[in-house]
Parts: sequence; structure tokens; C-alpha cells
Amino acid sequence: MSSYTDSDSAFDDADDRDLGDWDDEVLAPGAAAAGGMQYAGAEADDGSAGATFRALFAQDGQLQTFGTPEAALQHTKELGCDFVQVVRRCALDPLAVIRLLNHLRRAALQPESITGPAPTPASVQALTGDEPFLHDDVELAPVPGAEMDGLLQVDFDAFATGSETAEQASTRTAAARIAELESLLHASQLACADLRERFTRTSGMAGVDDEQPGALAGTSASSALRGSARLAPARDDDTHYFTSYAGHDIHQTMISDVSRTLSYARFLLHPRNAALIRGKVVMDVGCGSGILSLFAARAGAKKVIAIDASDVAHRAAANVKDNGMDGIVEVVKGKVEELDERLKEYHGKVDLLVSEWMGYFLLYESMLPSVLHARNLYLAPTGVLAPSHCRMTLAALSDAELVDLRLHFWNDVHGFSMTKMGKGLDDEAWSESVTGDKVVSSVATIYDLPLQSMAARQPNFVSPFSIVCNKQTTVHALISWFDTWFTPTGRPFPSEGRTELPGGEELPGLPPCDLRCPTPADVRGLDLRGSAQVDPATDEEGGETVSFTTGPHGKETHWKQTLFVLKEPIEAQDGTTITGKIHVTTASDNSRELDVELHYEVLAPGAPERASGKQQVGVQTVQLFAVR
Repeated sequence: MSSYTDSDSAFDDADDRDLGDWDDEVLAPGAAAAGGMQYAGAEADDGSAGATFRALFAQDGQLQTFGTPEAALQHTKELGCDFVQVVRRCALDPLAVIRLLNHLRRAALQPESITGPAPTPASVQALTGDEPFLHDDVELAPVPGAEMDGLLQVDFDAFATGSETAEQASTRTAAARIAELESLLHASQLACADLRERFTRTSGMAGVDDEQPGALAGTSASSALRGSARLAPARDDDTHYFTSYAGHDIHQTMISDVSRTLSYARFLLHPRNAALIRGKVVMDVGCGSGILSLFAARAGAKKVIAIDASDVAHRAAANVKDNGMDGIVEVVKGKVEELDERLKEYHGKVDLLVSEWMGYFLLYESMLPSVLHARNLYLAPTGVLAPSHCRMTLAALSDAELVDLRLHFWNDVHGFSMTKMGKGLDDEAWSESVTGDKVVSSVATIYDLPLQSMAARQPNFVSPFSIVCNKQTTVHALISWFDTWFTPTGRPFPSEGRTELPGGEELPGLPPCDLRCPTPADVRGLDLRGSAQVDPATDEEGGETVSFTTGPHGKETHWKQTLFVLKEPIEAQDGTTITGKIHVTTASDNSRELDVELHYEVLAPGAPERASGKQQVGVQTVQLFAVR
């Protein structure tokens, strides 16, 4: 978890130079260009002092070079793309600008690496800011041949507006310019340290401190990193993931979570939902111990296909047989994506698809795409997905005792300093259970998932948020949890023909989430044993919606809540607003894990929120987290 000003980001110059020289070479502040644009000093292609600025679009297969950023951007403007205006209109933060510039460089220098239509001046001018490549960290990787291009080092926030002349820009006071440059340098150094550590982790060198005792003898940090990056084998994320579910402890933990298990049981066994299951075909994706499959069989299903890629499938089959349900429940071992041929008789014929796929921070473990693949292939046109909807939320947390315990535990362990044990702790999101009184703000929806209709892929998204503190307090972290709904129709769906929602938009029509934990008395059939099924005479019509929360205002669940601890706590008043964006993406080094960026600023009570597209040096803070 690193902290730096959003408009002062640094850039990753990942050539073969030693990382120890990186700060001095890339981050040295340079002179201001005419019109107020700032950029770092760099070597020109011919080795002379100064920076070169390449055109953003190739002409006749060549990228023209210019001596100033104004000249390069004027050339782009003459082609029909006002790049500075695009940056402002889309409110692109510096990381997004780097992604965009690298995307354009890649299209010009490595066209074979670009999927889809090549970017043109017209397509860039029409950008909205929601394009996937603007949020894809793959685009932060340097483009060979363009690592030191001058535009990558430009501070677009300081570029003169259309109403500001170069002469006016040059009259800014020296004190203000020095303060800007100091802020830029400080923020860039923080960002550089964070990127250095992230590169170390992803290269297989986590835990090696190149400046402390215990580092690899006789090896420089940069050469060790390059060597490990070449030799490290590709990680098999699926094998590790499925193996972790082969034991029994994790399944006991999940079944013992009564909010989770009894909510599923209540939906599957409710007399008003009998029409969904009785005499129907049910599929259970990621069946684990088989408990949900057994609930469906008890509810009167004609056939249940229980699928799991872990070795726990063997135990699930034994559980089914021991309870006399093997005539109804068929356990199939394998990844659901690889069973299409084996299960082709069920293509488009499953009436209810049930799965408990949710992970920490909802999306951790990336099981959702497997469930949605099964939905697309097996679910009948009138079939229902259970659960049908999830909602991710964000709020402010004040809990000094928890943060102090976690961060400072290793400072004094029975008289010994063991601070290296806590190394990396502030880079990670925490899974903790807190009480509702620790939440000190309004709650923002950051992502609604209409599971019945959304695309069959792992969600990567950017969501705006704005939360208002409700008391004078210290905000130590932002906290996230998710709510889950089971609707008997799969509705509501997004309106206007859409299949999913952008981040931050709340799906209308969902009822309030039920904060009360179900009890055994709420679930019919729990008093039955073995192969007994519920009495069909008690079936009712109409359908019953069931929901549960993993938040701090409900009963504790095994998912707990996800905490993003702030490097600098916020001293808030009643009415203080914390506003910004949260970026959630699949981790580049493990497809089952997540990377989260928090971009936020703090507004005093009564202060208006900054207009879209307005960016100021030192206003926004960015923190990076790994959800592992």
C-alpha cells in the first residue's frame, strides 16, 4: 500500500539499468516548458541533453519527433485529436494517461500486440474514460523503443489552458513553482519505491532486501531481479486454488457460517420457491461437501449435477451416497469449463443453477467466470441463477485499536524487535470482522452485479465513490463488504437493454438487504434426515426472495470485511466528505488474486465536490493494495 499524489505519478522505466540509478535518472525535475508544461530531463535519442517528444500517431509508418511537448501535441491536434482536452474531459489521472500513451506507442511500434481496431485520432478524441485499456496495468509496462519518450514525463495538470497564454503561465511565482516541483519529486519518489517493491514481489524476490543483511550474497538487486524473472516458472493458479479446497477444515468453516448456509437453505427449501426445484434439473457449480446439492435434492429436485474440480468431490460423492441421494445427485469431478462434452445432454436444460462462488472482497478467487460460463451453456431460457445479485460497498472505518494491534504487533515480541515480520503488511488489504459502531460514514455502492445477465468474465472496474462522515473522528481505513440476493426470477435486470452496470451505479428494484441472520426455525426441512424430501403439500406459489449481508451490521460471516488501511489517517468532522475512485483489477501475477487502487481526496464539511476533469497537484492521494 503506497501513498502518492494522483496528479504526480512516476513512471516505470524498466530497461536493464540498475534500479539503484532509476530515481536519479528518471525523476530529476526539469525546466518548465512554455505554457506551463513540466517534464523531467532525459537523454535525447542522439545522446544530447534534453528530451524528445514523439508524435502520438504514425504517418507513413513513422513517428515524427519534436523538440517540445507543445509541438508534439499541436501536431496531434492538427490530426483531429486534442489530447489535453481528452485528458481533462475524461478526468484521466496520471496512471491512466501513462496507460493511454503506452497504448498509442504500442499501436505504432508493436501493432501486432494490439487487439481490435488500431487507435486513430478520431477514436482517441471520442474516448469516455471507461475503456478497459485505461484501467489495465498491463499498459503500464514500458514499450520497447519508447521508454524515455518525453510525453511520458509530462505533468498535464500544469499545462496551460486555452485561455492562458505562455506569457501568463511564465509569470507564476517562483515559490509556487518550487512548491509544485518539490511535491512532484516527493510523490514520484514514493511511487518509485512502491513500484520497485511491487516489481520485486512479482519477480519472485519478495522478502529479499537488497540493502539489508540477509540479501543474496554477491548479487546486485537489479541482476537478481532480472535473473529470477527469467528463471521463475509460470505459476499454476488453478492447481493451487483447487488444492486449497481439498481438505475438510475449510468446508467446516463455510458450513458453520449460518448466515451463508441457512440463507442458501432457506431459498432452496422455501415452500414459495418449490416451483423452481420440484421435479426440475439443478446444477451446483463448486459443490464442495455437497451440502447445497443435498438441500436441492431434499427440496424435490429430479436431478442434481454437482460439479467440483477439487478432490473434495470424492467426499461429496460419499456424502451423497451415505444419505441415500445418489439416485438424484450425480457428482462430477472436473473444471466446469472442461466438461462441456461430458455434460452436453444438459446444455440449455438446467432449471436452477446454484453456486457459492463468493470470495473475500467478493471477487477474490475469481470463481465467478466459471459460474457464468455454466450459466451461458446449461441454464434454460427460463432458468434462474442462485444467487442472482451481489452488491459491493465502501465506507469509512475508525478503529485505532485494531490498526495499532496489526501494524505494531511485531515492534516488541517478548522484548525482541521483529519488525521484518510485518514487512509488506501495509501493501495488503486486511480481512477483519468489525462491529457496526466502527463504521463512521455513509455507505457507497461501488459495484452491483446482476449475475443473471452480466458478461461471463472476471469483473475489472473503476467506480466513483463519495462517502460522508457522520461524526468527528479519525478515519483509519476504508472498509468494504458485499450483500447477496436470491430472487426467484433473476430480476431485476439492468434497464435500457444493458446486461451489466458500470461501477458506482446502483441497480434499482432490489429490496433492502436482510440484516437478520436466519435461524433453523426459518428453514423448512431441517428436521428431516437422510433421503427424506420436504412435503409437497406445503408448497406455496409466488416466489420468495432471500438475502444476507457480510457487513458489520449483520452477523459475522467467514468472509468478514475487507479493510484498506490508510497510510495517513484522516481527521474528519461531521460532514467531511471522502470522494474518489476505486480501481479493481485482476492481479498480473495470479489470476485468482486482485489489485486495488484507491484514489481519494478529502473535502471539508460544506465544500463543493471538485468538478469532473479538474485535477490539482497534491489534492488526490492514491494507495495500492493487494487482495491476497
